Amino acid sequence: MAAPIHVRLWLLFIGVLPVLGTALLTGRLIWEQTVWTWRRGPQMVGFSLAHGVGAILFFAPILLVLWTAVALVMMVVDLVKRRRLDTPTFAGFAIALLLFGLLSVPGGIWQRLFIRHVVSSPRVGDLLVYAAYNRDLRTVQAMLSHSVSVSATDHSEWRTVLHAAASAGDLRTVQLLVSIGANVNALDRAGDSPTELAASRGHQDCVGFLEEHGGKRIHRDEAQHQKAIHDKVAEDIEEMNRKRPE
Repeated sequence: MAAPIHVRLWLLFIGVLPVLGTALLTGRLIWEQTVWTWRRGPQMVGFSLAHGVGAILFFAPILLVLWTAVALVMMVVDLVKRRRLDTPTFAGFAIALLLFGLLSVPGGIWQRLFIRHVVSSPRVGDLLVYAAYNRDLRTVQAMLSHSVSVSATDHSEWRTVLHAAASAGDLRTVQLLVSIGANVNALDRAGDSPTELAASRGHQDCVGFLEEHGGKRIHRDEAQHQKAIHDKVAEDIEEMNRKRPE
């Protein structure tokens, strides 16, 4: 017959803050990867939080790992001694595992899960190009299947998704894009073609495939490069001023 349940109040007490802190951190990071991303474009997830008072939240998962290890040991002890599991401790352990699971979800999964919000974003071009830079073929496919143009560009460098895939050396994505009509000789803001970006980064498999399909190594001239830099800086300053509270 199993021994009566033994509730460890001390363990529950020291687990409250790590669980709450990790829950707050998880919610914030998911918010950045979903709502903020849809509204503002690709995010440096956690950057603003890490550079403010909220940085303390990043310690919560570390403490929760330690608490989870202690809780696991205690539950094993209960099993060995044939005691009923401490239900509150088991519940806390399950919540901790859930939070760790949510923290480990890749950003691309959130984008695909809420694809309708993504494709209606004012920064949809940035999001498509960003997915290609990350070699996230499934997200690229999801966006294209929801009528996002293969010719869409990011607002900063004016690069197409093919520029990004070639730069990242992602041959599978390059092949997909070319098969659906991507312009193999599109030029970015500085005047570089996808083939040029692939070659400059040593992705010879992408270079070979693009050249087989009419891609040319079109390289910017220095004057165009400097103008692109100047214009981009001016636009960034203008955007910062627009967001600054009056």
